[in-house]
Amino acid sequence: MSARSDEWRWARRVRQDLIARLYALDAKGIVDDELIDEVGYAFYARCESIQIATRAHYGRATCRRCRAVVEHDWKRDTPMVCACGWSQTWGDYLKSYQRKQLFGGTAYPLFKEFLERWPKARTPRDKLLAIDWLVHACHLPEKSPWARPAATNLIEGTASELTVFLDKLAYGERNTPGMEEARAAWQRLRSERLFPGSDPER
Repeated sequence: MSARSDEWRWARRVRQDLIARLYALDAKGIVDDELIDEVGYAFYARCESIQIATRAHYGRATCRRCRAVVEHDWKRDTPMVCACGWSQTWGDYLKSYQRKQLFGGTAYPLFKEFLERWPKARTPRDKLLAIDWLVHACHLPEKSPWARPAATNLIEGTASELTVFLDKLAYGERNTPGMEEARAAWQRLRSERLFPGSDPER
């Protein structure tokens, strides 16, 4: 059984207005459980899609039917065949995520780490800190001046728009405890980020 390239639904980037509203409410000391979950799970879904696309880029596609790993040789017209019966050419699979900012690149370890952090967050405070960690981690500049900021993988907008947006996120005296300290710590690291350029899962 073959699958068309548009049958796979990759998670969309997270809307700026949702993130801005979450930070604005938190700065006022308002805890909105539903909004926290909406933003957190949207980030989680996006990071999961990035993980699937990045693994496929390095030769390990995910079966659309049973989610098993299907190794491939990057030949566009050769079908990838899963033991469950699903098959698709690598070319069609590749087209399904190209130009969607889904390849993790050098920031991939950040997305992987959020996939580990988010399920462990139980309280609103822990969830907000996990979200804030990801937002600041992806706001750090790349070492290479031509590199695309990691925030463009996660949040709607261009690189220049996201730089302004992230710098203007609301903080106040009533922010969730730990967020202001985390923000200061990330600011100190803004010129020290290093990630490997090869397959990060090998």
